[in-house]
Amino acid sequence: MFKIKALKTRSYVYIFSVFALLLFSYHLFVFTFFTSKVIAVEPPLYAGDLIRLSYQTDFIKLKETVNTLPKKHLEASEYSGQKIDVLTIGDSFSNGGGGGLNAYYQDHIASINDFNVLNIKRLPFAGKGIAKTFFALYSSGAIDQIKPRVVLLSMGSRDLVSRFATELDWDYKPRTQEILKALLAMKPMELSAYQLKNIPVVNSANFKLPYYTLGYKFIPCMKMVCRFPLKESLFTVKAKKEILVYKKSLQNVYLSTPENIAKVNANLNRIAEMLKEKGIKFYFMPAVSKYDLYSEFIASNPYHNDQLFELLSPLKKEYTLINTKEILLPSLREGEKDLFYADDTHWSAKASNRIFSQTKF
Repeated sequence: MFKIKALKTRSYVYIFSVFALLLFSYHLFVFTFFTSKVIAVEPPLYAGDLIRLSYQTDFIKLKETVNTLPKKHLEASEYSGQKIDVLTIGDSFSNGGGGGLNAYYQDHIASINDFNVLNIKRLPFAGKGIAKTFFALYSSGAIDQIKPRVVLLSMGSRDLVSRFATELDWDYKPRTQEILKALLAMKPMELSAYQLKNIPVVNSANFKLPYYTLGYKFIPCMKMVCRFPLKESLFTVKAKKEILVYKKSLQNVYLSTPENIAKVNANLNRIAEMLKEKGIKFYFMPAVSKYDLYSEFIASNPYHNDQLFELLSPLKKEYTLINTKEILLPSLREGEKDLFYADDTHWSAKASNRIFSQTKF
């Protein structure tokens, strides 16, 4: 009887050992050849945000942040009273969010126009919207001290309605000392902060990767990212005739109504009047979403087009609109590849150069 029990115990141990070995072999194989390319990218290389959300390795185009332009912009912590031509305030598009070659559009402005450009990130205590950061700088007198000729506000177009078609906090006035402390701490964005470190071979991503890859064969959208076929090749990656887009960009197209866009425009006009009183010109740049720009190239696109730029363009403005969709769309129609990164929600240096080669200050 005891021998039988011992045999059974050894059998269980043997079965468990084989199962554990097979499971580890699976993790080792998937991690080595697939998952590590997504979640274990070592600095200075960087994998785009859409890859980290979708695990679609055939869109990967690893990038290293390199600046080759002749004139560089200043970050807030580098400012020490220099004459400033253009002051920029914005979200990740303004802060080198895509990485890669010449990631900051401010360097394109500086180099093309021979301008001094100062970039100020969103103040950490002002929330996600750029409006409160602008109001804090305006009410505290920081803009009076910097004395730029132009203030350029920029943000991703998918968030424009939710952040600017509301009643803005026009009287927002944090303490000047808080603002100064935050400005002194502002340095160039470290994209490596968004990448995981010390990833073990055994991890949940090894299961997510095949799950997402199989799922995209049946449905276009999985959780936060959608994958669509394109009518033609517009990227230089393995999946050159497909596109990844952020799902929220599709959902937010329904917010682009005439009423909402009119509210956005009214708020922007009011900001323009505030700056005009100080002799400062106001430029506003909504960064066209990847979905909006590429939507006409998506094969059998079942989703609605975004009418944001079409509704905003004809309205009466006291500011200068940098219509990024209008500027970039002709390039796509000419077959230009990689205007946006295949693995990211952000545009590339090609787009920045085209936009600011056609924008006159």
